[in-house]
Amino acid sequence: HQETLSLRASPDEVRRFVTTPERIMDYYPNGTGCGVIEPGESFYCQGKAGVSLMERLADESDDTKVVLKVTTARGLRPPFSAEQIRQNAFFIMIEDWEIYPDGEGGTRLVKSWRDIEKLKLRWLPLAFIVRQSAKAESSHLKTHWDLQAGR
Repeated sequence: HQETLSLRASPDEVRRFVTTPERIMDYYPNGTGCGVIEPGESFYCQGKAGVSLMERLADESDDTKVVLKVTTARGLRPPFSAEQIRQNAFFIMIEDWEIYPDGEGGTRLVKSWRDIEKLKLRWLPLAFIVRQSAKAESSHLKTHWDLQAGR
């Protein structure tokens, strides 16, 4: 699935927002908490349905794209570690965040969700759920990130 958003935030701000757990919590479904695991490289976001580890894939990321590997687990309690989430994962996917200058200091963000891998709960229609969540999340992301622009 892919969504394209026009944001007020500059490309530098958007690159920073992508790896800032509080900015991901701006749209994370039913978010209840977040934290940094390795600054600039990995963090987690927790919601009612589980906890997701977001890891920046340095070899696939550059000035115009940030690529995150998202590993989601259920039934875990804090404190969270990357290894704990990986060992209990029920699905993994990749998010591509393509970042382009747009207009007077804004950004055109093209966000893609791909390579969904179900490790547990194989009966769950995960591709459908991800697609529906992505559509709902995009409006929240735009609203909140536009408010954070320039701060």
